[in-house]
Amino acid sequence: MVEFYDSKFVDVDGDAIAYIDDPNPSWANIKDCGEFPCTAPDNVLFQFFDTEFEGSKPRWATDDF
Repeated sequence: MVEFYDSKFVDVDGDAIAYIDDPNPSWANIKDCGEFPCTAPDNVLFQFFDTEFEGSKPRWATDDF
């Protein structure tokens, strides 16, 4: 989990807040995951607290998200 405090976004499009690249398939480790595909690189949580938006902002913009 990654937490952000007192962030300020200026004229940011809602689709541009974060980009998470697809995990590299070579990261899969049969010893750790067996036949089940590893999903850990896709399990990401971002939390923002006391956020400020200036200029254009996403319609979902809130102080905490």
